[in-house]
Amino acid sequence: MTGPKCYPLQRAARVPRLESLVVATLVLFGYRTGLNGISDNSTFAHLRTGIEMTRHWSIPRADPYSFTAPHHPWVVQSWLASAVYGAAYRLGGLHVVVFADGLLAAAVAWVVARLARTGAFITTLVAAPLAVLVGAIYWAPRPLMFGLLCLGLLVTVVERRTTPRWLIPITWVWVNTHGSFPLGAAWLLARAAGEALDGRHWPRATARYTGWFLGALALAAANPLGPKLLAFPLAVRDKASVFRNVVEWRSPDFQSPQGIALLVLLGIGLIILIRTRVSWADTLPVVGFLAAALFSVRNVAPAAVVFAPVLGRAMRRAAPPPAEVGEIGTKADLPASKPGVPTDASRRPSLNAVIASLLVVVALIFTVGERRAAPLDLRTYPTAAVAWMGTHGYLDPTRHRVAEQDVIGDYLILLRGPAGKVFIDDRVDMYPVVVSDDYDTLLHGTVGSIAVLDRYRVDTVLWDDRLALPGLREALGGWRAVYPSLSSPSPKGDYWVVLARDPMTPRIASPPG
Repeated sequence: MTGPKCYPLQRAARVPRLESLVVATLVLFGYRTGLNGISDNSTFAHLRTGIEMTRHWSIPRADPYSFTAPHHPWVVQSWLASAVYGAAYRLGGLHVVVFADGLLAAAVAWVVARLARTGAFITTLVAAPLAVLVGAIYWAPRPLMFGLLCLGLLVTVVERRTTPRWLIPITWVWVNTHGSFPLGAAWLLARAAGEALDGRHWPRATARYTGWFLGALALAAANPLGPKLLAFPLAVRDKASVFRNVVEWRSPDFQSPQGIALLVLLGIGLIILIRTRVSWADTLPVVGFLAAALFSVRNVAPAAVVFAPVLGRAMRRAAPPPAEVGEIGTKADLPASKPGVPTDASRRPSLNAVIASLLVVVALIFTVGERRAAPLDLRTYPTAAVAWMGTHGYLDPTRHRVAEQDVIGDYLILLRGPAGKVFIDDRVDMYPVVVSDDYDTLLHGTVGSIAVLDRYRVDTVLWDDRLALPGLREALGGWRAVYPSLSSPSPKGDYWVVLARDPMTPRIASPPG
């Protein structure tokens, strides 16, 4: 004899609402993270480019910022992201730019958290924060955030089997904001290969999405810069030796606080996956993206996006089955309701609406507080040295040529735009390889550095005094420190030095190379 038919507990219907609280909290975390003062040097160059674009309503086709590669062809790969920054700046200055960064980070957190949802509050409380935090370690207010959002939307469309037509606008925005769009194809191919191994048949659905994505890439060639944007990944291949010298293209430093946090979070996530039965469709994308993350810091955040839905499924498998009303009572135990008569529960305001309202209120409080803070975080930049150089005419490109580190080049670009000419900045894809190699010589402070400075007719150097290059002035002669000095001391803890050619000091000939 069969027992009474079981029905889920009524309070189980409230579980998704508690999940919404987890997602809302992570959205707020993302928003607050995005409100931090802008300190990323790459963002400085993107912001200045956006300001110039919205001023002249045109996209630069050649380098306007340097004297080492003047008028060299430049494909502004993230032109749309720069335009967003420029429009935000025109709308209300740097505070609006920071506000836009907060909204973008909140959107990324929302997409990742929803991908990691499990259908139960407790397991979502583990999966969603874990996935968001892995990526948030390396979030920065730069076009990468647009790429992460587009990758998350692509994964969402495929996971939920939404109409593939959404891939057309997603892919177009992705191609025009960040060069990480090949990761979309990589994820789709890994997912399709995994499904083929799982089912021993052609993965028809994922193959359909892959076809739509490739078609959307072709349509994305219709943009102000044309098909050149689609060829951007080739620049990485052609200049692989140069990109290896860029910090974000190196492996994570697992001895730094960020690296240790990443190692701990990844360890927890992998333990969860190992304890559950993971399909090939989940295994191949995760293994591929985690391997890419171990080779390059810039791949950590995309790996977190791919990790999110897999972690959510693993937590669902590991969780015990939900309790049923049959263990307590039958359908008769449930409160009766008459058709057309609202119950007490239906009269209550939706918890989702309450959560959304609280989220908006707290976000507004954060926004008001952020407007009081400095929108730029310049603690690691030579603000005092640059101010001194400006006062004494060293930043006048008609009188002096200044060599500086690439990070400082971006800072000078933000301050002076095309009016000031830098030695180099972090647009590695734009600069000729010979310029990047010469900068590498300066960065290592070898004896060939003097020959590099002579070749570009550099007469002023702004550099980190803890590095090797400033010490060459003592070994080779011909240079003197003009800042800091007795009359112009540097602030406490400042480690920047300004060197100038000293025509009165005889130079020691530098050895070849």
